[in-house]
Amino acid sequence: MENTGTTSLPLLVSVSSAPRVFGMSRSYIYKLAKRGEIDLVKMGGATMIRTESMHAYINSLPPMKPGQS
Repeated sequence: MENTGTTSLPLLVSVSSAPRVFGMSRSYIYKLAKRGEIDLVKMGGATMIRTESMHAYINSLPPMKPGQS
């Protein structure tokens, strides 16, 4: 099996797993959701992130320009 550098994520990721999975704090996840940039859903008692909405958000970010920090 060839390693393409991508990993397969589940359809939903818990907000508590977001820092490990997406490298974003829980509070930033909630800010994104409040602004309508990602979708959160409830599954039982857990708040979950729709992985496809996180991918769409990440893909919408502009590329960094040389010298930008």
